[in-house]
Amino acid sequence: MLVAAINTVEIHATQGRSSEVGARVPRMLEVLNSTTPCVAYTLTPGKNDDASWIVSGYWQSESQMQAHFAHPELTGFMELLNSGAISHIQFNSFVVHSSAVT
Repeated sequence: MLVAAINTVEIHATQGRSSEVGARVPRMLEVLNSTTPCVAYTLTPGKNDDASWIVSGYWQSESQMQAHFAHPELTGFMELLNSGAISHIQFNSFVVHSSAVT
């Protein structure tokens, strides 16, 4: 299966709240994996500490990825930020192949 687009979310938990974030994010990914046309969502621990993660989403088309950004489950990342559970979050998206199936 050809991957045409990738989105990433880098998350850094606030000191003392990594277990809270580490429990919530995998549940969010379960919902996203089962309710979106994403090829797969993965969670990778950060290399330098146990309070950071990289969430990666892989898409067959850029349009699927763009439409996904309106998914209600994604508000969970902002809720974690607003609650102070995460101190830093960075969203990225990349188009790898632009002529994929939409």
